[in-house]
Amino acid sequence: MKSLNYIFLVMLFSLLSCSQNSDRGDLMLAFQTEPTTLDPAFAVDYSSGLVASLIHSNLVCFDVDGRIRADAAGSWDVLNSGREYVFHLKHGRFSSGSRVKAEDVAFSFERLLSPDVHSPRWWILKDVTGAEDFHSGQKSTVDGIEVIDDSTLSITLERPVAYFLDLIAMPSCGIVSKDAVEKEGSAYGRRPIGSGPWALYSWKEGDLLRLVRNPYYGGYGVAKQSVGGITFRILPESMTRVAEFEVGNLDVLEVPRAELNRWKSSRAKVLSREELRIVYIGLNNRRPPFNDVRVRRALNMAVDVQSIIEHVLFGAAVKADGIVPPGLRDGMQPVDGYRYDPEEARLLLGEAGYEDGFEMENWQRENPEGGRILESIQGYLARVGVKVRIVTREWGAFKEAVDKGTPDAFYLDWFADYPDAENFLFPLFHSANIGGKGNRAAYRNSVVDSLLDEASMTCNAARRSVLYLEAERIIYDEAPWIFLWFPVKYEVVSKRLEGYRIPLIFNGQRFLDVEIK
Repeated sequence: MKSLNYIFLVMLFSLLSCSQNSDRGDLMLAFQTEPTTLDPAFAVDYSSGLVASLIHSNLVCFDVDGRIRADAAGSWDVLNSGREYVFHLKHGRFSSGSRVKAEDVAFSFERLLSPDVHSPRWWILKDVTGAEDFHSGQKSTVDGIEVIDDSTLSITLERPVAYFLDLIAMPSCGIVSKDAVEKEGSAYGRRPIGSGPWALYSWKEGDLLRLVRNPYYGGYGVAKQSVGGITFRILPESMTRVAEFEVGNLDVLEVPRAELNRWKSSRAKVLSREELRIVYIGLNNRRPPFNDVRVRRALNMAVDVQSIIEHVLFGAAVKADGIVPPGLRDGMQPVDGYRYDPEEARLLLGEAGYEDGFEMENWQRENPEGGRILESIQGYLARVGVKVRIVTREWGAFKEAVDKGTPDAFYLDWFADYPDAENFLFPLFHSANIGGKGNRAAYRNSVVDSLLDEASMTCNAARRSVLYLEAERIIYDEAPWIFLWFPVKYEVVSKRLEGYRIPLIFNGQRFLDVEIK
């Protein structure tokens, strides 16, 4: 009897091992910082958001090029001039085997909005009818979310939102299992049950996370047979990640800028993609001399941005001739950028009454690379008589000061939350967002506000492009910032991988097209 039990246990563990590994290998990836949670409602950092989006399906998702694809929803209807969306769910299942129902979607969205949950991403659904009343505790239900049957969900908006599908493709709108959340409570972020292409297998804190294929996944795409799982190692040090890639322990490595030329000259497979990110120096438009457009234009002409890109950034950026990144400019004509012209800059400063220049402070958060960049800019501005003192603060103090409008100028960047021009123009330049909401330069223009308001409610793509381009040209001409660059991401990929591409938006890469040779 004892020997029979032993044989049974050996067979059982063998079956479990085969179900998880078979003859497949793991993709070997690395994070600089460990995820803080895998709960979509709280996954606000990069590593948390990426893993949460691999474990959880959304109604719709992004592909690697940032296009909307059907995920848990097989189809949807847009009604009432863009104010109502009716989603028809596929017969998907969570990794536990239970069916994904419209009730789970409604629960996930209401949980994101709940005043008891305190999700920092509740704003994603703020335009749903009744969402703000629910979030403030004035109502016990969300009027705009209706479960029609197990496979059908209706969402009604207060106004048309042209980019609504982009919003609900964000990691925070991942669909959670109502039963699992109610069972796990606050521990759900460590033991998530989703319906995405991958499921959590193990998490060794400070060391690694391992995901395996979700056998029930029925969303967008199917993982290649050669890939059995994804292992994310936690490697905070850049040089450690480089060393681990070089010995074959990692499959993808983000190339540090200082290492770029070395990798380009090697035989390694180097990929690149322009990021949905802009780097800039915000100018405090509320105070002199920065409330004079001539001064702001002069500062843009005084800095040789292209030279900084080539000599400080090793070529890993594209000059920001515009505000909307190149990857989002479909239908939008290019904007004429500021040329490097220190003589014209001096003339403009003279016209504004600053022929002898002026003194200013430029703030940055603690960042060694930022220091080198600001020193270069400091040198260029000195040539036109503008003396810059660089002020460095830790992130919390820096952000508080910038949000309050304390500095003359500040060095900052902006990452896209979702791949739409709106996400660069509205939060950064609409007067409703002055301060900590995004418009930290305190730029104000009623014409721009009207253009952005109209574009956000216009579902016609061609018309939206016209409106955004018009707004962008006005903003760029009025120069509320010193416009710097759009960074380019470089990654080097293991020769054993095929099909891997750098995604336009980070959660657009679900590793379903990747094969291990």
